[in-house]
Amino acid sequence: MLKPKSNLIQELQSRNYIHQCTNIEELDKLAAKKKLVAYIGFDCTAESLHVGSLVQLMLIRILQKTGHQVVVLLGGGTSKIGDPSGKDKSRQLLNDKEIKNNSQNIKKNIEKFTIKNSNVKKVKFLDNSIWLDTVNYINFLRTYGKNVSVNKMLSMDSVSERLKREQQLSFLEFNYMIIQAYDFVELNKRENCEIQFGGSDQWGNII
Repeated sequence: MLKPKSNLIQELQSRNYIHQCTNIEELDKLAAKKKLVAYIGFDCTAESLHVGSLVQLMLIRILQKTGHQVVVLLGGGTSKIGDPSGKDKSRQLLNDKEIKNNSQNIKKNIEKFTIKNSNVKKVKFLDNSIWLDTVNYINFLRTYGKNVSVNKMLSMDSVSERLKREQQLSFLEFNYMIIQAYDFVELNKRENCEIQFGGSDQWGNII
């Protein structure tokens, strides 16, 4: 087991919060050396969060306590597609009004768990509809699509499990993975974001 140098990884490891990480040694070194900008995303497909989001909510507090900047990304854009992870069938498509209402409610849910005092960095809330609603499809494919391996996407659990069970996976849902990757590109440009955290069901989308 890693002997962490950073307060962040010490805390996460002691609570058994770490299931998978692309390079935990480098992350630990980076977190010990500087304050990170990290993001956690929440899609707006329901009126409220549920107990499955509790670990992510606690993670927000830990990041704040250890001095890092948290960006909470509300998926106003990705909620129009629907994440296939862990789903047996396509999500019901929501209209813009429903997504906006869900987004406002989920933000209120999250704010109740954040630390609010002058000694910690305030959580930033962003909505990915800001950039996704204006994406030019052809330009997007030419710039980013050419770099993404369909073979790799097909091997991810969110896709492969649906295919194994011979359950329909729409092309709309299949795009979700690359759209989530594009969120990271935008957050890196806009907020200097360096790391994404998420539940284990998000591993394929994250990497």
